[in-house]
Amino acid sequence: MLIPLPDIQAAAERIKQLSPPTPLVPSDYFSRKLGANIFLKLEILNPTHSFKTRGASNAVLQLSEAQRAKGVVTASGGNHGLGLAYAAQALNLPARIYLPENTPKSKVDDFSSFQAQTILTGANWNESNQSALAAVERDGLTYIHPFDDAAVMAGQATIGLELLEALPRVDALVASIGGGGLIAGITSALAAKSPATQIYGVETIGADSMTQSFHNGRITTLPAITSIANTLGSRAPGKRHFEIMRQCAQDIVAVSDAAAVAALLDILENEKLLVEPAMSCCIAALTTGRIPVTPDQNIVVIVCGGNVSLADVQRWREDFGI
Repeated sequence: MLIPLPDIQAAAERIKQLSPPTPLVPSDYFSRKLGANIFLKLEILNPTHSFKTRGASNAVLQLSEAQRAKGVVTASGGNHGLGLAYAAQALNLPARIYLPENTPKSKVDDFSSFQAQTILTGANWNESNQSALAAVERDGLTYIHPFDDAAVMAGQATIGLELLEALPRVDALVASIGGGGLIAGITSALAAKSPATQIYGVETIGADSMTQSFHNGRITTLPAITSIANTLGSRAPGKRHFEIMRQCAQDIVAVSDAAAVAALLDILENEKLLVEPAMSCCIAALTTGRIPVTPDQNIVVIVCGGNVSLADVQRWREDFGI
């Protein structure tokens, strides 16, 4: 079920032209606060400020000329769509992105930099995805799934190779989970290169389908997404991703939206990084004790996305009274 190491290594070489490596930096502030060695993998420095350019680029670069000519389509909470729009524009092929109707205006506006067609439809990602799949049948577009795609997962997995080059001893890896492509990909790389690394996944309550699935021992579908972390908004994890987590993860935990926003503000104030709640939930899980920390551990946290506006942050701050 894991992504084979040769596929990950091939992806790392393939995507360099579109998604160059990102830095791994120590966080003095969170290291002092937690009593361990905390490192941040800055995926917000990718071209669309999210790790999603990796998987999208790897998938698009493997398309045939005929597929490229007709174009690509996907459904997205925002970041995968941006990654696909970026890769498609770089390779001069058409792209169509279906977004849920409640996608924040700030995320919709981000697409103005690209030539992709964006369509708002559906109450959530699952409903938007039905429209994307219909476009495949109707218009002959090639569908690029945001997480349940081997090429996409291999692209995300390249993060694991990069962080091990920068930090050979990684005691624990903390990453957020939407559908599971990010953490399942990185886990595949670490299982091959650093099997002793403990894997922890984090979600927000209301977008915690993997957390519930992991602890129930079976895939669990949420009735609705109620979290502000809309980029984590898959009502159910992918089957392959669930199996990888069940096999390899130390634990999967969920934190409240309020805790994620408090951590977001902590990161902004002390690390001067503006990130999404879909990322800050990882720091919240560490600082609230949901993930155990022992002295002198090397803990890597994936800073997966930063597509959020100051207006969003201010609204959340007021909503949660922080």
